[in-house]
Amino acid sequence: MKTLYVDFDEEKIVANLDEVVPLFPLDNVVFFPNTVLPLHIFEERYKQMIEDSTNSNNLICMSLMYDSSKGSQDSSNIAKIGCVGRIISNEETDEGRKNIILYGITRIKIDEIIYTKPYRQAKINIVSQTKSTDSSPLSKRITDLTSEWNLLLEDYNENYKIKIDPEASLSKLTDSLSSIVVTSTNERQWFLEETDEAKRALKLIETLESRIDYLMGKIELPDKDSELIN
Repeated sequence: MKTLYVDFDEEKIVANLDEVVPLFPLDNVVFFPNTVLPLHIFEERYKQMIEDSTNSNNLICMSLMYDSSKGSQDSSNIAKIGCVGRIISNEETDEGRKNIILYGITRIKIDEIIYTKPYRQAKINIVSQTKSTDSSPLSKRITDLTSEWNLLLEDYNENYKIKIDPEASLSKLTDSLSSIVVTSTNERQWFLEETDEAKRALKLIETLESRIDYLMGKIELPDKDSELIN
């Protein structure tokens, strides 16, 4: 059975965010606000986590795990800055696995990891953001660069193109694009941890410019498995 939860008030969720939420750390995964993350759940403890979450507030905190080979209770192995997401899709397969989709709500700081359940929980606080005093030039530059990228790929598969909402806020633009065009896990974590949206935007602009320069130097687009645009 599949259920969808798409009608919710983000500001209300943030204002009433629980102090303790389920924690799902994963290696190589950096989850941003304003993005969606599909997850395939098969471990029993995390299936229980999904059940508990859907029976309460549908919220889960995602955080980067630096080294999954370390002990499960080594809290130093888990990034302190993560993102709380809301379950917007929940489907159980015939084999008993759970396929969910999270929508990123807000950056958080993990103050404590709690081990009283089969899965981890996190005691969290919302991370305050520094808004740009003049976001228009930064937003315009990002929009222009994505248009330039898409123009270069005009004759190629639509999946290679970058789709954005030009009316989105600077914060939403940087978050959504950071999850797409930044390939290094450590760099994505930097974008998540940086609290100044103007600094994130400037770094993103540098990344887009660099990748466009690289693409322009190519005679043809690599195949779909290339790391160039994955």
